[in-house]
Amino acid sequence: MGKHRAPVTPSSVHPWLRKATAGVSILILIATSLGGGAVYAINSLGKNINALDTSDLNIQERPETVVQTDTSATNILIMGSDSRAGSNGSYGDVDGARSDTTLLVHIYEGRESATVVSIPRDSFVELAGCKMLNDETSLPYKSKFNAAFAIGGPICTVKTVEKLTNIRINNFVVVDFEAFKKVVDAIGGVEVCLTSPAYDPIVPGKGGSGLDLPAGYSNITGEQALAFVRARESLGDGSDLGRISRQQEFIASMIRGMMDKGLLTNPAMIYRVLNVVTSSIATNSEFASIKALQDFALSLGSLKPSKINFVTTPYEIIEKGNVGWTSEADELWSALRMDQPWPAPAVTLSPSPGTSASPSATPSPTATSITAAATTCTEGNDRVK
Repeated sequence: MGKHRAPVTPSSVHPWLRKATAGVSILILIATSLGGGAVYAINSLGKNINALDTSDLNIQERPETVVQTDTSATNILIMGSDSRAGSNGSYGDVDGARSDTTLLVHIYEGRESATVVSIPRDSFVELAGCKMLNDETSLPYKSKFNAAFAIGGPICTVKTVEKLTNIRINNFVVVDFEAFKKVVDAIGGVEVCLTSPAYDPIVPGKGGSGLDLPAGYSNITGEQALAFVRARESLGDGSDLGRISRQQEFIASMIRGMMDKGLLTNPAMIYRVLNVVTSSIATNSEFASIKALQDFALSLGSLKPSKINFVTTPYEIIEKGNVGWTSEADELWSALRMDQPWPAPAVTLSPSPGTSASPSATPSPTATSITAAATTCTEGNDRVK
């Protein structure tokens, strides 16, 4: 089977996968703008945040972590839930919930740069032993990665990520379908561009997202956006891996749109979007207070989009359509534990007149960054394909 490194999807912002990514990428970008007069406006939002019990994380030894300060390296796990509970019931009668999107965000020492790693949901790995949703305890066993969320919720997913990577998760955030839609609507929609019409009808008992968009440019609402990022069976190769680039391009367009609309300089819009985010997320108690969000926001003042790299866990396709991690995945986790970039910058020889050749670092071609050119409808444009 073929092996895959972090796929390079041309995009000016690149991967923030799916609905989970949407919610938290917005939160992080907003955070960079919070300061002075903007902070007071969100003081009333702390009561909206759902704090989860994390006691099961501490029943065994966890990976080491540096002392957390406003400049230290830190790791955030972002999970997107496909739960159909409550207002999400219109998306099908499916029991339980799975983490269709999982992103490991490593913010480097100094908080001026970050690496965001997408973990494929079909990764065939050994899950951690967890307290299950029925209060029983599961033993470690091999299964698809997103089964961890199904049997033990976000805490089991955190435990599994720590087990597999030996990276300490300092904070985590969970968002669902409803959160994703509300965020898109709060910023006035997102512009996408299609090279051909996209139609993914809902077929009872079989799937489908309800997507129905014409070729060319469309400014889509939250409901349409959710269909766009969920569409799978009728578009591309029908696989979860196949729709990742489309989801990444969508988030790229969303973030560009927020910047074009002046989100980061508009306190009223910041308040409206944050109100949606805080009422639609679940997180650990240490991250759930408004003071923690303020402190985190202020610590990201130097984090710029051009310094965020996005990669996918290096993988190969194994039996039954599952995803197996390659040895390069171990290199990735090791780099993040050491607070180092991945892939490491390539070293080339750059001869100078009158001097011998000397090594110089150049970016690795497998690294992706949000300054890359976006996939477009027509050459030279920067809108989502």
